[in-house]
Amino acid sequence: MPIVYLLRHAQSSANVSGILAGQDNSVELSKYGFKQADNLVNTIEMIKPTKIFSSPLLRCIQTIDPYIQSRRKIKTLTDSDLIEMDYGQWSGRKLSALQKEKNWKKVQKNPAQFTFPKGESFINLHARVRKFQVKLYGEKGPILVVSHGDVIKMFLASVAGLELNSFQKFVIEPGSISAISIEKSSSKIISTNNLNFSPIKQLSIKDSLGGGNTLRRKFFGAIK
Repeated sequence: MPIVYLLRHAQSSANVSGILAGQDNSVELSKYGFKQADNLVNTIEMIKPTKIFSSPLLRCIQTIDPYIQSRRKIKTLTDSDLIEMDYGQWSGRKLSALQKEKNWKKVQKNPAQFTFPKGESFINLHARVRKFQVKLYGEKGPILVVSHGDVIKMFLASVAGLELNSFQKFVIEPGSISAISIEKSSSKIISTNNLNFSPIKQLSIKDSLGGGNTLRRKFFGAIK
């Protein structure tokens, strides 16, 4: 079971301003975000990824660039399936203003029934996340995936077998790492939203059978 580490990009200027950035490729990391990216070098070095997949947006590229510059031989691929949601006419607006929109509750409680005005539906996001997940079957781990909050939450919901409307139950902060083991017949969530991260050893069949005691120890140890 290869381990896949899901890294949300470091803090961006839009995160600081409370703006829904969407697919705006001009959004850069904040001053603190650049420090996070520098600090992630040692963390990623502990993971020792065999391959990196990233959203093509600038804030994700800036997040992993310090590591790539220090390890130039690592294979890094951008993948459009990992790009942030297209929020359409909601893009670039303040979250404080969007919370007053009549459709805000639908986004939070019933996203499966919502499409952003002149933008993307959550059903489409789910479909491209599932498409990317299938691409990982058969990959040799560990794999690092760099993406965005909603994309990672949808990824975790898919791995857990949750319905689309439940994906908002996950919290994924900028610069956090979530870990999953992924296989066509058996994918599992190991940890989520880790800001104080330590790498996971490759899981064995024993970890997923007989109650999975080793898996539970790793999971609860990661979220203390």
